[in-house]
Order: sequence, then C-alpha cells, then structure tokens
Amino acid sequence: MQRVLVISHTYVEPAHRGKLRALAARGLEVTIGVPQRWREPALQRPIETAWERQGNLEVFPIQAHAIGDIERAHFGRRALGALLRDKRPDLLQIEEEPTTELTRQVLAAARRQGIPAVLFTADNVDRKLPLFARWGRRRLLRRLKGLAAGSDAAAALARREAPDLAIAVIPQLGVPVPPDPVHAHHEGLAIGFMGRLVARKGLDNLLQALALNRGTRWHLTVAGDGPDRERLERMATELRLAARIRWTGGLPAEQLARFWQDLDVLVQPSRALPDWHEPNGHVLVEAMAQEVAVIGTASGVIPEIVGDAGMVVPADDVKALAAALSDLGDGIVRRALAQAGRARALKLYSDDAVAERTLSFWKDLVEGRQPSAVSHQQAEG
Repeated sequence: MQRVLVISHTYVEPAHRGKLRALAARGLEVTIGVPQRWREPALQRPIETAWERQGNLEVFPIQAHAIGDIERAHFGRRALGALLRDKRPDLLQIEEEPTTELTRQVLAAARRQGIPAVLFTADNVDRKLPLFARWGRRRLLRRLKGLAAGSDAAAALARREAPDLAIAVIPQLGVPVPPDPVHAHHEGLAIGFMGRLVARKGLDNLLQALALNRGTRWHLTVAGDGPDRERLERMATELRLAARIRWTGGLPAEQLARFWQDLDVLVQPSRALPDWHEPNGHVLVEAMAQEVAVIGTASGVIPEIVGDAGMVVPADDVKALAAALSDLGDGIVRRALAQAGRARALKLYSDDAVAERTLSFWKDLVEGRQPSAVSHQQAEG
C-alpha cells in the first residue's frame, strides 16, 4: 500500500490535517480531497481551499454543490471521476456519514473504478429511518472494504447492519500535544465551553450549575455560535451570571492557543436524547492535550474519551455538574486530573497515535487480516 486518498469536508480546516501529515511522514502518498468551497456554520463564513503539496501530502480541492449542507453536499461528477482516475489510490477512505449524498456519490464512483473503500462514521444512535433509507444504509455498508468507527457505540451499530464488515474503533482526528503547555495566571476557576450553541449541547445546564455555585469564584468563556445564542445570553442575564461570562463567538484555529491558556476546566455538558448522543468529543481531547481538566456528561462518546482522566456526570444532572465543578475548585485535584488527561491524550489521541492506529487498520484490510483495535478498550490496553 503506497497511495491513499481521503475524502472529507472536515479537512478544509488545515488544523484538522495532523493525522494525515503524520501518515504522510510514514512514507504513504496521501491525497486529501475536499470541497473547493465550504460554509462552516461555526465561523459564519465560507472557506476556500487551494491546491497545495507538502512532501507526500497533497490537498486537492474539488468543485462541490450545496456547500455547508452535510446531508446534501456533493461533488461535480467529472471532477470527482478525474481525481480517482488520476490518483488510482490503493485505498480510499471516506470520512462522511453513510446517509449523506457525498458518501453515496464517492463510493459509487470508487466502485466503478475498482478502488476499495473504507468509511469513517461517528453515528452512534439507531434512528428510526424510513424503510428505503435503512435498506440503502445497510447496502452501502456491505459494499465497503472496512469501517472506522468513532466510538464503541458507532461500531456496534454498524456491526448490526453489516456483521461481516471489518470494523475498528479509531478517532477521526488526532491532536498536537505540546511538550510544555502554558497557562496564564488568573483569579478564581476559569471554566470553558466550546461548541455549537444548540439545545443538545447542554450549555443551559452548565449555566444552571454555575448558578448553584454562585458563592464560589469562577468565570466562564463560551467559544462558539449558533441559533440558541440569544436565548442562552438571556438566560445568563436572568440567572444574574452575565458579568461573569464572556461570549467569543466561533474562534478560528489561530486563536485557540490563547483560549486554552486561559482555562482551568473545559466542560462538555451534552445531552443524551432518544435520537442523539454526543458523537464528537474532539474538544475534550484538545483540552486534555493542553493539560486542561475536563468534565463531560454520560452521552455518546464522552465517557470513552475521558476514561479515568477526568470527570463524567449523568447527562442533564445539574446538581452533579455543579458538584463536579466545585470539586475542581481544589487545585490539587484539578492538577492531578489535568496531568492524567494530558498523558491519556498523548497515548491515545495524538496525531501520531491516531495515524499509527489508522495505518495498522489499513494494512490489516489490504493484507486480509482481522483488525486488532476492534474496540476502544482494546486500543487503551
């Protein structure tokens, strides 16, 4: 295996390409296919991607339509076909969900050219899809060479629909782990939230928990934007917390270093809903790598990511969240968890660690072996 093509809108953001740079450094010729133009909701602006090459890593923009719409986005048919014919990869990895138009389009084009394909999925809830859509998802999964799942729950869901498919649990993205994280001095507990401001992300629960801790010294930085921002700001005012909260909006990658320096604790208070459990805990991994203590809820992938290197509380349990925040007001407890989190990020979630697990899975597929990291627990061991 010498040539790999990875296709995903995720990599329009250069900061997300660390895993792929690490794979290229291992001698693979890696091409990233991304939409030439993409609209990222968190930043409220379109992102343009230009062709570039650095060593064995090439970024190849493809004309796309319905940009910013995860379900409906698709590539220009001729441009996609030309890329596949030109690169002739030994393996193609599609990093989009199986129900999206882009996944269906890219897999169909790859099959026409005899290129084996792997899919990454973070989908971890068995939704009640219409009969035809469920049949189409099952049919698509059974046409893959293998599947990389973002969590044990995502792997279990895929196994129910494609029991003979080779599956490994591997994060989509790694993170850079700085050798010596720097933190600014500040008064009180510096708490952070990063994510879309939508109901399922649970920021309203965090505000209520902080209201219960009104008597302690803390301040909150909210990095993110979304349709619930006005409601959440109004809620903060009604709870008499507004003076202790800073709303930054969506932060570009170049401003994140300062965000982490200013934090003691990062909270991901996601809800667990009948049709949605948190599929993406990357912000927790970033915090752990920066030696910031983390608190998450028992929703989706969060407990797998945090392990014993942070605090996990029941979803929608405001009192438990308030108690965890109070516990982390103790500097000794907080520093111990922050150091444990950094060690866990280095072992399991660094760009190099994720690249190594990805490469091992790809080699197993190409050489016809049973994948070794079939669950998160096995990867930890």
